Amino acid sequence: MTVKSLLRPVLVAGGLVLAGSAGAADLNIARSASCVSYTQSTLPSQAPDVIKQTLWNNFQSAEAGMNNPRVQASSRQAFTWAMETRWACTAAIGYLNGGNIDEESVGKCDCFYQRFVSLK
Repeated sequence: MTVKSLLRPVLVAGGLVLAGSAGAADLNIARSASCVSYTQSTLPSQAPDVIKQTLWNNFQSAEAGMNNPRVQASSRQAFTWAMETRWACTAAIGYLNGGNIDEESVGKCDCFYQRFVSLK
């Protein structure tokens, strides 16, 4: 084996380690100020009027974010979380309009919104 053939796997592995640690650092920063699990949300335990207003606010903010060129061009997945927020809030609002508070969809709306805000 030549030195060149031995050096290639070492360089590739080193590059992967560096890329992985940079991504991990970004994820840790993003998650430090955001909801990691929808079960952490306290929104489902709030008064129905507070839940309804928060769901609509989150929905409208996420929709505005999806139309924002800065969010669309973000390399930090802000657009993805805006889209997930809009989806979760739409589901929660649908249940609420039917007279039910679905704790899972309300929690997801809140959690996903926090993730979106932390990344935009």
